Amino acid sequence: MTLRPLLKKLVLASSVMLAGFTAPLLARTADDYTLPVVKRYYMMQADARCRLLDAPTSQALKAGYLQARNDALRAGLSMAYLAPWLDKARIAAGQTDCASPQLASEAEIARGGYRRFMALPHVAWNSGRTEWTANRAFTDDTAWRLVQYQNTDKADLAFGLYGTLQQNSFTLMAGFHDGVRPYSARLLVRNTDIVTVGRIERTPYGLTTEMPLGFNDYSSLSFMARNIAETTAALHPEVKTNLAGFSLTGDFVGKQVPENALRFDFPARAWMAIAKLDPREDMVVEFNTADGPLYARFEVGDFLTGLSYVALPSSYTNHHPNTAL
Repeated sequence: MTLRPLLKKLVLASSVMLAGFTAPLLARTADDYTLPVVKRYYMMQADARCRLLDAPTSQALKAGYLQARNDALRAGLSMAYLAPWLDKARIAAGQTDCASPQLASEAEIARGGYRRFMALPHVAWNSGRTEWTANRAFTDDTAWRLVQYQNTDKADLAFGLYGTLQQNSFTLMAGFHDGVRPYSARLLVRNTDIVTVGRIERTPYGLTTEMPLGFNDYSSLSFMARNIAETTAALHPEVKTNLAGFSLTGDFVGKQVPENALRFDFPARAWMAIAKLDPREDMVVEFNTADGPLYARFEVGDFLTGLSYVALPSSYTNHHPNTAL
């Protein structure tokens, strides 16, 4: 696809479509991945210039752009490939008449996409390796609002946002199988000012005694957990069952109850560092124990898209979450 037809389509066909999916690369071309990224970026730029959307819809549009960008990167495209198209979209948005009927129509499509998205009580973003799941149901219940699970033979870990929809914390819950009890933990994130390209590690997830490759005290930003506490929480993905406790595949699951866990709360300022990362790379949590450190990796994935979803105003109450990007 050449540039001129692409930019023509920008003005005539932009939409949020936040709850989309990623098809296999063999079934989609580079243009199939590029066009949603460029369309959403164009609409973001037009909105910033013309003030077309209210704040929640604008935030949802940005989340949709991030999701489309992440899909393109996972499909093998690079930001160097996308950058010229995004630059042209920015220029086109700057030249668009804010009063044009086409742009007004696309703004209404974005509003409709936002309303449909907000009607979803649960959303999952699966990268093919891991999954972030988000939950906006029962706004006053204390639960995982955004979570990635890591379940291995050594530990069950859950990482994300925990609490009510209005008040939640950036938290890791851990249940160690051999009685290990860390006395502190810290989150390590690549320092993009020092290391410009992240390492894409494909080895299986699990606890290790060696710091993962690409992380060290020089090239990583460190965020210490501000407290440690004993608690109970879900440490495994929820499995749908019938009243007798059998899953859809016929396996007996039984009653799913909260498990004993250690809770570590990390500062929300880490989100700004995570936002700069490639969705395919990892964050690392270092647990400090009496026998030495243990390390767990979590994929960045669509964390920012999920964070935006959780942070959007509740459709059912007059409260707004305290989660802020």
